[in-house]
Amino acid sequence: MIGIGVDIGGTFIKLFVLNGQGDILHTDQLETDHAKGAAGCIAQIGDFINRIKKQYAGQPVAVAIGAPGDVDNQNGILRYNPNLKFQDVTDWPLAQQLYNYTGILPRVANDATLAAWGVYETDLHRQGTNVLVVTLGTGIGGGLIINKELYQGSNGTAGEIGHMKIENTDAAPRCGCGARGCLEAFAGTIGIKRRVLDVIKQYPDSELAQQVQTHKDFKIEVVFQAAQKGCKAALKVWEDTGRYLGIGIANVILTLDLDTVVLTGGVSGASAYFMPALQQVLQNQQIKTPFKKVKILVSKNPNIGGVGAALYAIYHAQRNR
Repeated sequence: MIGIGVDIGGTFIKLFVLNGQGDILHTDQLETDHAKGAAGCIAQIGDFINRIKKQYAGQPVAVAIGAPGDVDNQNGILRYNPNLKFQDVTDWPLAQQLYNYTGILPRVANDATLAAWGVYETDLHRQGTNVLVVTLGTGIGGGLIINKELYQGSNGTAGEIGHMKIENTDAAPRCGCGARGCLEAFAGTIGIKRRVLDVIKQYPDSELAQQVQTHKDFKIEVVFQAAQKGCKAALKVWEDTGRYLGIGIANVILTLDLDTVVLTGGVSGASAYFMPALQQVLQNQQIKTPFKKVKILVSKNPNIGGVGAALYAIYHAQRNR
């Protein structure tokens, strides 16, 4: 059995080919060319799949696609995503179009959902029972394993923790979704950068302030590097990030009584600086039982979305033989 995992992003499409033992056989990365529209994207992915089919002729091939945004996982339709700037997409029927191109009907799910399966398979080796995987980047996504199965909810939207409201005031920062007070608006990279600009007003002579003044269009790595040097401003930013993440994660733990939470994505690389504040929020909860044994871990796999998609394609195909 060959599994092909497709991770569609606003900048790149990442492709992974795995065998039934979970070995990575091939990887590729394509630029997401918005000028060519959705049809061009399908052609890029379809050409890759057809090459793999030919290369592994005689072996069954299964495909899963992780798409960012609101996904109809039952019908393989991407209902909405603000980061894919295709002009010819309304309720994009990803699964049907790719089937027409390749003859393989793929599974389609939210990208964070398939990243959760990747973490469950590779990091946890299916040891957890009820697991939340949090993807930390420009946005904040979530995927759930409930009773050892991938849980996608009634509409395919389960795990959208980035849009839970952790502050309900008119002064709360506005999220990319248009609402105010979402977790993503506080702890996604855009929210973190917003707080950096506020904090350096309090610490105008700090290492972080100097870096931001030098690099106006600064990357989040600047905040990490300043924290490594002991910069109080940077440490304050990460402490606040941990506190906000802790509030969001505590809400999910209280709701679902999880045994494991795994953080992944670019921002998780700064976990050494935000984890103490996150853990403090969990320890301060008044209802103690759900928090006594829950494990908070960090995934070290930067390609977990595409790997998870390929592994889920194989798992689903084998389960439905």
